Amino acid sequence: MRPWEMHDTVVIGAGVIGASIGYHLAARGAAVTVVDAGLPASGATRHSFAWISSVGGADGPAVGLRDLSVQDWRRLGAEIPGLELDWSGALTWGDEFGRAEAIEPPIGVEPRLSELPSSARFSPEEGWIDPVRVTEQLIEAARHRGAQIQLGAPVVRLIRGKAAGVIGVDLGHVVLGASNVIVAAGTGAAALCSSVGVSLPLASAPAVMVRLAAEPGLIGHIVANDEFEARQSPDGTILMPRGYAGEDSAESLLATGEMARRLLVDSFDGAEDVRLLGAEIGWRPMTSDGEPAVGVTRIPGLHVAVAHPGVCLAATIGRLVADEVMTSLPAPELARFRPTRFD
Repeated sequence: MRPWEMHDTVVIGAGVIGASIGYHLAARGAAVTVVDAGLPASGATRHSFAWISSVGGADGPAVGLRDLSVQDWRRLGAEIPGLELDWSGALTWGDEFGRAEAIEPPIGVEPRLSELPSSARFSPEEGWIDPVRVTEQLIEAARHRGAQIQLGAPVVRLIRGKAAGVIGVDLGHVVLGASNVIVAAGTGAAALCSSVGVSLPLASAPAVMVRLAAEPGLIGHIVANDEFEARQSPDGTILMPRGYAGEDSAESLLATGEMARRLLVDSFDGAEDVRLLGAEIGWRPMTSDGEPAVGVTRIPGLHVAVAHPGVCLAATIGRLVADEVMTSLPAPELARFRPTRFD
């Protein structure tokens, strides 16, 4: 019989969503423990393009939550000293990223583009983060506010506690009993929920992230259109997410990376020296209807917080989940995203 340790609130997952929830709870004075099998941001978060935008298609996922994302990330930037947010702005065009209030033409926004689109949208309020670095900073901010952080602690299963309203988080050698357990475990959330009979239709959707090396300053903003998305870090590293096309070997991944590199070289003047650093497959948690699953389940005290795009929504989800846990009142912003819609 494993020993039980009693905790107030346990967050499973130290990706960007779990880190945000842990921080928001700790900042409000809650006793919270964050557990993860690995290091912060070692799952889906690590492979994110990490674009923070409040704009999305009218029929796209997370309408209503995405609208709040920029202001919530800016609030976190004001609350946490040194939080590394880059508000470079985004230049977008094409059918997929078509938006109202286009500028014609966007001369001067990205001067090294080989061909300027006839019409595009520049959104100066948008930005991006280094998802690993910022998740680490959120974890440290949560720890500073009193949160307990247990890394290298894989969760075997959930257990219905003997006492009403208590959920056990089984770590193999010990069970953490809590009145609130928040499953923010990304692609692993479905298996954990199923261990207590909660169905969460969740798939692991693959995507490829290509990393390139270039001279700093080649790309000044997030650039996105029907052919590619790209952004550049101050050290010169360029990220280009690509759709998964069945890559099943290192060789096929490198071929995808080389195609992305060629596309970038053809799109920007003076990009001939851009080098391929690598390409990796990341697995994103996607519910059966493509929408986030956030909020309490049919089991009192058991919450779920799984979403794509996770980085974009993390600050808002963290705030709203913390509100619900602390007040026991449902956040109206989460009404259409409840995991109970799958029951």
